[in-house]
Amino acid sequence: MNLIYAHDIYRGCIITQAGYYQLAENINWDATHANSRAITIACDNVTIDFAGFTLHQTNTLEPLINTQPYRGFANTVISGNIGVWAENHQGITIKNGNISNIQGVGICLKNCSSIDLSDLNVRNCGRNGAIDTSFLYRNGGIFVIGTNAKKPNDIIWASNIRMMNCICSHNSSELDFIVTLGSLIQNCENIEIKDCIFNSTNNTSSKPSGVQFNVVGIDFVMCRNVLVENCEAHNNTSGGEVAGFFAWGENYRFVNCRAHNNYTLAGHYACGFNISTTTHLEMIHCEANNNYNANPSASSDLIPDFSACGFRLGRSVNHATIKYCHAKGNYNISSNAPIAGFILNSTQNIIVQDCTATENYSVTGKSKNKTLIAGFIASATLPNNKTERYCEGKNNTFINCIAHENTIHHVLIHHQSFPHINSQIEINNDQITSAGFILENQENTKIIASHILANKGAGIWLRNSVNSVIEKNHIISNGYNSIYDETHANSFNNLIINNKIQTVDLNKKDNEI
Repeated sequence: MNLIYAHDIYRGCIITQAGYYQLAENINWDATHANSRAITIACDNVTIDFAGFTLHQTNTLEPLINTQPYRGFANTVISGNIGVWAENHQGITIKNGNISNIQGVGICLKNCSSIDLSDLNVRNCGRNGAIDTSFLYRNGGIFVIGTNAKKPNDIIWASNIRMMNCICSHNSSELDFIVTLGSLIQNCENIEIKDCIFNSTNNTSSKPSGVQFNVVGIDFVMCRNVLVENCEAHNNTSGGEVAGFFAWGENYRFVNCRAHNNYTLAGHYACGFNISTTTHLEMIHCEANNNYNANPSASSDLIPDFSACGFRLGRSVNHATIKYCHAKGNYNISSNAPIAGFILNSTQNIIVQDCTATENYSVTGKSKNKTLIAGFIASATLPNNKTERYCEGKNNTFINCIAHENTIHHVLIHHQSFPHINSQIEINNDQITSAGFILENQENTKIIASHILANKGAGIWLRNSVNSVIEKNHIISNGYNSIYDETHANSFNNLIINNKIQTVDLNKKDNEI
């Protein structure tokens, strides 16, 4: 066994021989320049056991600035420290300790394979440093990355990654045009992540990074063959856009994962789970509660389908099963964008089964055909000319789901003081902006054997959708029509049969279409 002392890391410790290395004490590290690495793994088959000790960066360095435009942005930070770094190696184990206050990234393993990370607490990293991940400059806690490329055959994949019982907490930044993450898994394959927590990630900048989300608890970018089990992403927040979990790629499975209280104060989008451009997805027993957007000016102009939600599947997600999942209390205060428990936008072949969406709400609603609130929304973005159907919203199915008490004027639960809420923004009770289910620009989408009750607006609302099947649903005590099929030139051939409708006088119109 090789012991590592503070004096070994004074100018950076470089491990060049395979073996077992263990910290002998807490280490306070002064980085010597803006791109310093505290520990560099420069060979294969290395174990670093922190033995319960902490690696902590004590100094703050002036970052390097790129004055030339990068992805359209100038004056961006292009330097960052790393606590533990490796590139192009295999057989790496890092375990049993703490890394904190790194001006950049706590752990970064690039183009590596056979990685085992366990019992780590990486916190307060990011700050005013960032590293080039080959897909944006980013900072934060634990990064495992390959190398992105324009041509698929040129991508270098990191592979066989295992992360267990790790916590990435309070990693934060104020940098413009930078993505701040609890953890980044990018261009990786064969990944197993269990019993991990990604919380209180924060970037206060409202200037976007070139992608829609500049804060994520854990971000999976262009990955494949991924299992995430019993993990939690909560209280992540952004001056821009935020998600608890973000994923795109192929072959994902999320089991018993939770995304709660992820929010933005000034951005346009906030959600618990955001799955984008993914084929073959399974989500089982997951929850997304109390994710919210507190920006009254939030707009859905860039991503037309939402401003806040529990689960968002969008941008051509294809072949997915969502079962036994729950979304409760997700909300926004904007009058310009939709809010829902579950949103499927431009998706195909999705099955949502035995899921519940309850008490999701919008605090204010001045209807502009964007202020939609529902337990479940399935939509598709129309092309710019709006003359033909954008056919990616099709073949989606909801079975045995519950949409309960989704509304447009729920009393706000204050998580903190928001001046624009306290100033008494007008609430508009336009019932037809809300529903239990909304199908918009859908084709061959089904709602079967579901329970839709006590929603403020319609039970089921069909907008410009064709060949829909609405069958064997229990539709009880909703505030507007039980089933509302808008009159559109393209809204036809919808099959509505064998639904049980029960009403209570809530000031509504006729209960059936």
